[in-house]
Amino acid sequence: MRFPLPRGMWLCLLLCPGLLPVSPVLRADAAPVAARTVTLSTPRHPVVATLFRAAGNGKRPAVILLHGRQGLAPFAAAYRRQAEALAEAGMDAYLLTYYDAEDLARANAPDPAARQTLFRERAGAWAGLVRDVAGDILAGALSSGRVGLLGFSQGGFLAAGVAGTDPRVTALVVYYGGVPSVFRDAVRRLPPLLELHGDADTVVAPAAGKALVDLARACGGQAAMRVFPGAGHGFSGDDARKAQGMAVDFLRRHLLQTAD
Repeated sequence: MRFPLPRGMWLCLLLCPGLLPVSPVLRADAAPVAARTVTLSTPRHPVVATLFRAAGNGKRPAVILLHGRQGLAPFAAAYRRQAEALAEAGMDAYLLTYYDAEDLARANAPDPAARQTLFRERAGAWAGLVRDVAGDILAGALSSGRVGLLGFSQGGFLAAGVAGTDPRVTALVVYYGGVPSVFRDAVRRLPPLLELHGDADTVVAPAAGKALVDLARACGGQAAMRVFPGAGHGFSGDDARKAQGMAVDFLRRHLLQTAD
């Protein structure tokens, strides 16, 4: 799906079912979470996202989900299930892409060096976009004043960079990520952090996740790392369900404590 946004931004919102064997963490009596397309106002340009809205009309926190290097489409079902579980737990979940069309093409280039260059060149702009989105969400009438970030792989590195430079971010969950070198010198604090990693990950080594946890603690923050034995880069089956439950519980604990 394409939207007429400046710089040719391509918002991939085709959340197709059945791509990964991951189950949502939902109560048996819970009604399905409805998703709808929303447009967020930012100083750069409008940003289209899929909102998984928590039930009720009271104020609530929000979580912004940031996809991995391949974009939204390849793992859309897993992202959707995570967002649904967050909404069912009382948090609005926003699923968006920080890519434009050129970013997506470069991100999927066969040359690993080219992909790394892309992150170095574009991470600052992507972080600015995420900050703008967070600001628009926090200014909303139903915002409790708390926003969390949940990032997968490259999105986890980006989420850590944003959380480490924006004090408005209240909680951070990172799936198989680490310390983003482009933001390292600017990080002075990190919010409560949960890092989820497989000990057999050959794409982002577990040591990278530990380095992020160590950095958060060095900045005086709370941080925990949960390691999944035998898991590689990307969880499935029981590992995916357990990780999703941990992520939801962590964000609920840190974001809902002062919500109205």
